[in-house]
Amino acid sequence: MDFIVRSISVAFGNGCLTHNDRSFTADNVDGSRTHLNIAYVNEPIKEVYHKLFDEALEKYNAKQMRNDRRISDYYEKIRTGKQEKLFHEIIIQVGNREDMSAVGENAELAKKILDEYFTGFRERNHTLHVFSAHLHMDEATPHLHIDFIPLAKNSKRGLETRVSLKQALKVLGFEGEGRENTEGNQWANAEKKYLAEVMERYGITRSEDKEEKREHLSVLDYKKQERSREVEELTEQAEALEQTNAEAKRETEEMRESLEKMKAELSALTEDKDSIDLELSKYNGEEWDLPEPSALMSAKTFRNKHALPLISKLKDVIRKLIVTIKDISKMWSKAIQEKDYYQVRCRRLSFENDELRRDAESFHIVRSAIGTQETDNILRRAEEERKRAEAERIAKEKAEREAKARAREEARLARRGFAVGKKKSRDERGDR
Repeated sequence: MDFIVRSISVAFGNGCLTHNDRSFTADNVDGSRTHLNIAYVNEPIKEVYHKLFDEALEKYNAKQMRNDRRISDYYEKIRTGKQEKLFHEIIIQVGNREDMSAVGENAELAKKILDEYFTGFRERNHTLHVFSAHLHMDEATPHLHIDFIPLAKNSKRGLETRVSLKQALKVLGFEGEGRENTEGNQWANAEKKYLAEVMERYGITRSEDKEEKREHLSVLDYKKQERSREVEELTEQAEALEQTNAEAKRETEEMRESLEKMKAELSALTEDKDSIDLELSKYNGEEWDLPEPSALMSAKTFRNKHALPLISKLKDVIRKLIVTIKDISKMWSKAIQEKDYYQVRCRRLSFENDELRRDAESFHIVRSAIGTQETDNILRRAEEERKRAEAERIAKEKAEREAKARAREEARLARRGFAVGKKKSRDERGDR
């Protein structure tokens, strides 16, 4: 057989899941050929994270003595963190749009090669959990998107099973040796070598690699990926904006309630002050003046009859005033502290509102760029995904509660049956 020469492209991409499964359609996609695409795997990434890491997360949190060290949601920790990516994507392509066009005579040949290549991918890379894999035949050149989560198991720090590309590739036998020979580069070269072996079985020889990483991806492909990435980021920003708005509304409501409470306390302080003024007015009468002793009254009689009763009444008044002043002082200090606290919160909320306003302006700019309908579709799908996840969580908790209730009831019935059997045995011995 006369071998033909074709290039190989194994490029790392940012990954746009909505583009890969065609929830979002770029301008360079030919919808009339979308039915020729192949979806090998298409699992929701959040569900995959729960499946892969929930058990390890539960063990990790059980060991933590401090609440601030516990992790409530591993997916969100990785998504918002900087150490590891949420997932990785590689794009596999044979040839280019000139010699392996998706509408040319070699389109079916490229499809067969990429299909066979993916067949053994997961077996070769058992530490890379593939949750999304799509072969696209509706763009300029047939190509394969593979999205995966790299797993590090039996880890001695953090979760026993965690996300780590370095450790996942190390288990596969790839260890970095400087910047030019990283684990990722070694692994990509190994995958190119395997792809070349598949190509040879179809009579195609691999050409020498070009230095430019995107040499074999068309300009439209590149623009599509960049736009898809922007849409993915827009979706995340919209979700975050919605959540931040909800939190801001909740905090504003809490602050309003606290201010109302403070007003009531200040009003009570005013009433207490008026009450004290009224109380003090009671002690301005003649009953609080010592009378002049009569000529025949002895000092002892004057002391017992007039002086001591007045001193006793004054002691009671002073005691009440001291208690009242202490209470008012505490209430006033608390009111001052709360006033300072809510002033700080008001400034912080004002700053957050400014940020939200800027985010909203950016959102409207992007909305204008990609169109209102497409933006609304993205937000609608994000909301549906959130509601579905919430419904599954509620159903899971309900099932767990019901299972625990059944277990308790079975245990109670078992104890009751044992007690009845034991009593019956005693009665039988007594009859004998």
